[in-house]
Amino acid sequence: MNLAKPAIDVGLFVDGDCSAVLNHWSQTVGTSFDEMLPTGGGVRQHRHVLGNSVIKINHSREALDPSPPSGYRELLIADAKVTTKTDVTDPLGNVVTLVPPGDVTQLRLRVATPDVTELLHFYREVLEFEPVSNSVLSCGDSQIEVVLGPRPTPSALRGQGFRYITVQVHDVVTEHRSILNRGG
Repeated sequence: MNLAKPAIDVGLFVDGDCSAVLNHWSQTVGTSFDEMLPTGGGVRQHRHVLGNSVIKINHSREALDPSPPSGYRELLIADAKVTTKTDVTDPLGNVVTLVPPGDVTQLRLRVATPDVTELLHFYREVLEFEPVSNSVLSCGDSQIEVVLGPRPTPSALRGQGFRYITVQVHDVVTEHRSILNRGG
């Protein structure tokens, strides 16, 4: 894939008073607030920068329907200030772990699936992420780790927890066509 930015962005949703969540990501996790963008439908996206990645905290004016969790289970973030794994799970229950830089160089998103081989194939062959190890692939500075877990229940995009990832490409029409040609 011809990336415009060498990293993935991670999106999550929050409703109600989001100040505790925003403060947590800035002060505890160590992201830098960049900007707030209205995205439509009563949602404002608070963009927090982490290296080349953006943590997209989508604040919904409307209450979110209870939704089962997605397959995105944990976000590991490399932080030179820690010497051991440090749990900094956010106020919504999104599992976030700070780790010393090493295997994780910026961020790694753990994704659970009952078919590890199939999901690794998708990230490697369809999205063209680069293999790092048997279960880890990179998208520039970011990593996806595929782990065995239950099949997530299909649910709405707008729900609590980590909900989506995005990549930026130079030509979305060309990349879309290429992904479809590769089986996406």
